[in-house]
Amino acid sequence: MHRATWTGKTMDEGRKANARAPARRPAAPSACARAAAPGPSADPPMAGRRTFLAACAGLLAGAVSPRIAAAAASISAPSPWPLPPAARRIAATIGRFGHARIDPYAWLRPKDWFAVLRDPSTLEAPIRAQIDAENAYAQAMLAPTRPLQRQLRERIERLAALPRPLAGLRSGGFLYATRTAGGNTVHVRTPSAGGPEQVLLDEAADTGGKAPAATRHSADGRLFGWAVETGEGRHRLRVRTVADGRLRVDDIDDGTGAFAFSPDGRWLFWAAHGADGQGASVLRRDLASGAQDVLYAEADAAFALTLRTTAAGGYLVVRADDGQASEVRLLALRAPGAALRRVEPRTPGLRYDVDEWNGGLLVLTNADGAHDFKLMAAPLERPGRAAWTPLVAHVPGRPIHAVHPFAAALVREEWRDALPRLVLMHADGREREVAFDAPAWALQVAPGQDWDVDALAFALQSPRMPPQSRLLDLVSGRHAADAAQPAAASSPAFDPERYEVRRFDVRADDGAQVPVTVVMRAGQALDGNAPLLLRGYGAYGHSAEAAFEPPVLALVDQGWVHAVAHVRGGAERGSRWWDAVRRTGKKKTFTDFIACAEHLADAGYTARGRIVGFGLSAGGTLVGAAYTMRPELWAGMIAPVAFVDVLTSLEYYEDHPIGARGIPVWGDPADPAEHAYVASYSPYDNLRAAAYPALLATGVVDDDAVSFWEPLKFAIKARVLTTAGQPILSLTAAEGGHLGPLGAYPGVEQQAMYLAFAIWAAERRWGEVPQRAHGTAR
Repeated sequence: MHRATWTGKTMDEGRKANARAPARRPAAPSACARAAAPGPSADPPMAGRRTFLAACAGLLAGAVSPRIAAAAASISAPSPWPLPPAARRIAATIGRFGHARIDPYAWLRPKDWFAVLRDPSTLEAPIRAQIDAENAYAQAMLAPTRPLQRQLRERIERLAALPRPLAGLRSGGFLYATRTAGGNTVHVRTPSAGGPEQVLLDEAADTGGKAPAATRHSADGRLFGWAVETGEGRHRLRVRTVADGRLRVDDIDDGTGAFAFSPDGRWLFWAAHGADGQGASVLRRDLASGAQDVLYAEADAAFALTLRTTAAGGYLVVRADDGQASEVRLLALRAPGAALRRVEPRTPGLRYDVDEWNGGLLVLTNADGAHDFKLMAAPLERPGRAAWTPLVAHVPGRPIHAVHPFAAALVREEWRDALPRLVLMHADGREREVAFDAPAWALQVAPGQDWDVDALAFALQSPRMPPQSRLLDLVSGRHAADAAQPAAASSPAFDPERYEVRRFDVRADDGAQVPVTVVMRAGQALDGNAPLLLRGYGAYGHSAEAAFEPPVLALVDQGWVHAVAHVRGGAERGSRWWDAVRRTGKKKTFTDFIACAEHLADAGYTARGRIVGFGLSAGGTLVGAAYTMRPELWAGMIAPVAFVDVLTSLEYYEDHPIGARGIPVWGDPADPAEHAYVASYSPYDNLRAAAYPALLATGVVDDDAVSFWEPLKFAIKARVLTTAGQPILSLTAAEGGHLGPLGAYPGVEQQAMYLAFAIWAAERRWGEVPQRAHGTAR
């Protein structure tokens, strides 16, 4: 029953992949760039992307102030910056459902995009040439930021190396955890009482370097299993004996990634893909005899299957869910060869999950309008809805995200006032809320902790403090540092007292209170002089947590203020915070973000025109819309893997990663009113002649969540239409997927590049940048 940033995974992201870059295709640089560039840099801003065109380096080198140099150049000499690449304009009529419009850059979408997704080398030559030219231009413009990138990267690495607890799980007398060294992740366990470390899984040796989608150990500690995606959602499942490392299961290659062991480790249960158009199945195998059978077959392919054991270990839980309805079946593990028993038949709109506690069933559900969920109790012999009785009432705006049952107590995770909380509940109904002494924080509770422990282990962090391992006493409700784990301490590399965290609400246009989390230097003067980076996401119910992020502090060390706008579209204030922006409510996300930016300027944290926005993926829709709605408010925008061609993507949803599942979120293009609403904000469609600020947009050719041509077209069109002289850049990698370094999981190189771009944009260090050859029509 566990809850469904720079590095925070969002709900609309696709698979994780290693990043590689497009093939090198030389483009002719400008005369100025040819004269100034010494050749490929030894320290490229994007490590590992060796096949990008070599950036033109050395531009504007020297000690002269960039602002003075730019002003002088505009009077007495041609611009030192290369001209951006031209893009062919080929008028194409697009649009469906009775709507038509002209898109001169529609040709940047491959004719067979799915073939290109499978093999980026098949990308048509004209599109590849445009990408290569755009990459070369972006590299040339970013070349003079490299010393700053190097400085920022070193600071991020020092902060990332601070001692922090192993993000692990206490179970059966061991701490299960992961550690990373030299780019390789190793899954280990150590005895809680002390002793040598055991290696359970070495990703480099056992998975080819791929991160497992799931790992599990049997309750008796004898077995360890992992599932690794092999493509198109299929997972290879392997199980080994911990004592000797021998593989016990090496023949399951069609799993969905969901699996579980019986408490005694004899039985393995897993979900396998069905045939085309059919739902998944749950299989069980007797690891002693090798016999196996189908435990359950799902008839509806729209329903995904998950499975786990209850906290007390008495039942296997098989849950089918399509996002709108769910259905749970139980298998009593005292008889693992028996049949499943259904808890409550699936009903449209009814979602629920179950666990064991206090001698009965615990039900987390949205029944009877409990949109932020409530807890019910039910007898094991009569688990259906007719026998559910209230345990914890539904409180609108206070969503219950997860429940952790123990023999001694029940701990639930819920959000209140847009921050996560822990609430301790005893069997007699007494409750105690766990207090944290900070303006804002983030929590992480590992699921699957032992049933009979006397303390819950969790990690606590804040924007000014790395994660700390804490133990919550399940009797008293007090928590303290885990003495067995390292604690972050002040050092020359890091002193938390140098930083200040603030949390406050900003009034939106319609009166809603939008939370904002601010990190800045302690004692920062609120005189409007500091530049500010404002981040937002606002989609799919993903809540932005107030976590410790080394890139944030590296930027604050430069005198910046960093802020996160917890705009509507997340679930910080419950499901209504997310439901409010579905279909014809999406503009609230954008106006919330703009209201936060204006408040931060009015309160002296920064000034208008000194703000750089950052939003990735669906957050790219947010910053893209803010870019077109209020260009004068920003110094720049950073939009990795940005979903900015919203209207076209919805119209052609059958040939887009978003598919039909995007319609309930973004709107139905076949509905005239909803089509018009999306058209009124879709960032690409709303670019017009305006003084646009600096822009850095990225895409990845094999991104199966956001099409690469969206940020590419957006940058090209913005550059043609802008009446200002700020750099508008796009970078496109060939491979890496939605979660790769140019996507939702930027590496240190990319983090430093983004920060350096923000600093140069806010300080106007590029001066006036030519946007097109003299006399070129828009």
